[in-house]
Amino acid sequence: MNRIKSTVQSLQEIYAIVIALAIAEAFIQFVPDPKSSCEQAGIQWEQLLPLVSLLILVVPFYHGMTRFLSEMYQKGRVNNFYGVWLFLDCCVFTIEAVLFFILARSLPKVLWFRFYSTVMALLVLDISWGMLTWCCRTSLIRFWVIVNLCTIPFLGVLLLMCRNSTSWWAISLAFLLVLARTIADYWTSWELYFPKL
Repeated sequence: MNRIKSTVQSLQEIYAIVIALAIAEAFIQFVPDPKSSCEQAGIQWEQLLPLVSLLILVVPFYHGMTRFLSEMYQKGRVNNFYGVWLFLDCCVFTIEAVLFFILARSLPKVLWFRFYSTVMALLVLDISWGMLTWCCRTSLIRFWVIVNLCTIPFLGVLLLMCRNSTSWWAISLAFLLVLARTIADYWTSWELYFPKL
């Protein structure tokens, strides 16, 4: 079990590093170096809603990943095929971390469609992995799948209707959807995120 825990911890560290790089990049975009070639100096307030969207997605995704790995691999739920499942988890979580980095590079208002399309890709990937995990391994994450499935149609319709728009109302609605998704995520999975003593 100690060797399995060590392997899982290595995965968590890789994911944490890529997530940390994404968050750092987001803040570099939001507050660029005054000496850089950026056209505008100072805080880029127009990027605030995408930045907050990124942060309110990163928290439950990172929190959920650590809790999931703890429940699945560090509490004795492993079986003979744990290596295959752990490899799959590692691949999915790494791709999700890369998508967070893409989000961090898509904060400007003119890139809002790319930003929220990447959010859509993140949710679709998480649903695909989550449904496989729910069907073949555990029902622990069923609410993650359900919450993401409920979010995608609303976000998809918004993206289709406002594809060529850069209006604040479209960006604000997309932000509110991400916020509602995170609230619903914690609301439905509170005991998984914060297990009882």
